[in-house]
Amino acid sequence: MDLIPVILFWVLLLIGMASRGPFIFYLLFASMSFGSLAVIPPELTQGLSFTPPPIVALAIIFIYAGGASGLSRILDIALRPSQCLLLFLFWIVAVWVTLFMPRIFAGLVTIIPMRLEETTSGIPLYPTQQNISQLMYLTISIVTVFACALAFRSASTRQHVLSALCVGGVMVVLTGMIDLAGLGPYLDMFRTAKYAYLTDVDIADVKRIVGLMPEASTYGSLAVSFLSAIYFFRRAIVKPWLRLYAAPCLIVLLTLFALLSTSSAAYAGMGVFGCVAALEWFWRLLAARKGSVAREGLVAEFWAIVLGFGAIYVLALTYPALFDPFIKLVDTIIFQKTSSDSFEERSMWTAVSLQALLDTWGLGVGMGATRASNGIVAVFSNTGIVGGLLYYGFMLQTFLRRAQPGDATAAAILNAVRFYMPPVLIMATLVGTSADFGIMNACIYALAAAAAWPAPVRSSSATPRPSFAVYPEGSR
Repeated sequence: MDLIPVILFWVLLLIGMASRGPFIFYLLFASMSFGSLAVIPPELTQGLSFTPPPIVALAIIFIYAGGASGLSRILDIALRPSQCLLLFLFWIVAVWVTLFMPRIFAGLVTIIPMRLEETTSGIPLYPTQQNISQLMYLTISIVTVFACALAFRSASTRQHVLSALCVGGVMVVLTGMIDLAGLGPYLDMFRTAKYAYLTDVDIADVKRIVGLMPEASTYGSLAVSFLSAIYFFRRAIVKPWLRLYAAPCLIVLLTLFALLSTSSAAYAGMGVFGCVAALEWFWRLLAARKGSVAREGLVAEFWAIVLGFGAIYVLALTYPALFDPFIKLVDTIIFQKTSSDSFEERSMWTAVSLQALLDTWGLGVGMGATRASNGIVAVFSNTGIVGGLLYYGFMLQTFLRRAQPGDATAAAILNAVRFYMPPVLIMATLVGTSADFGIMNACIYALAAAAAWPAPVRSSSATPRPSFAVYPEGSR
């Protein structure tokens, strides 16, 4: 039975590769909810668990980097300062640190191993299989940025990617619904990865929803990532039914299931998301041009928030006991978090990893050498100060990208990227264990790089291609 989902995945992947169309991007985002599925039996990979997203990403890389032309264009993206040179240099530093630092500082530095089944306390640094596996995951994520930055230069492809984001959100909700309905144990055939699972856990008398992820925190973080992406990127979607109806429904459902995950990191991410969404709403009100899609739904959103808070206030006055379970839950996972064993253990991981960075004089200990519970510390401890500065320099460059004049759709995408990044960065800071930023963020970085790429100059005699305008007819 365990082979059925694996065979189904490979059949869908082969269809996506053979079609050479946008189906591969829909498969990529839909597969992100299957974080417990090892699509290659771990027995054949010495215990490594390859989940669907990096495998689909490798297929995308193969499609767009195949042949001399594709490879040269991807190298141009990697080496161009205005595109991804900082990210390429980050990869070079990560490779150098991973290959040499665990050997140079072997036995001299204390680290927390990535595989916690070995031990949860500090052990001496030595080269391990995790160095190569984590470097491989990071390499896939980085090359995915290069390949997708090439693929997403087409305006029609970018629209398919935005639609695929919504499909990914649907899968997050569906897997959450399956778990909420108590059918999770019947889907153990999808949990074939060699992970430590926390799928049947209650907190403050509330069952934690994990979907098909290994634990509630990863499911909650995934839900907030899709919530943030769909909320901000929906204004760049051309199809009215998807932008005006499907996306808002998904936003509500993703909010609900992020709450049901009872993950403190997800709650923190939602808090930051709420603040950024409010900032974005005021920006649309005060700075967006009248008649643009950026101003679409301002009044409806305002009254939805007012009526929602009004309903909560009335219920709190009339039925205060109704909120007791929620108050107890919030108190347990947020206000009592600092006194929990989990918080103390994760804080110890971060402290040991930070000390490892200092003990190597800022050079780092290599990818996969130490586990932190803070994304920033994970990046700097794994790749050193130079690597960390290069990576966050690339993030800053992504944040500051500008669209070409007159390209309203690209401008909408880049605005969405700027608003999407803070909630995801906060969640990674709270629970990040590795310097690998993942396939989801790789696609967002690629969208930003592609949207900022200059459009090709066409002669007046050339047949014009259809453009995707984000303004309704008659608004200009």
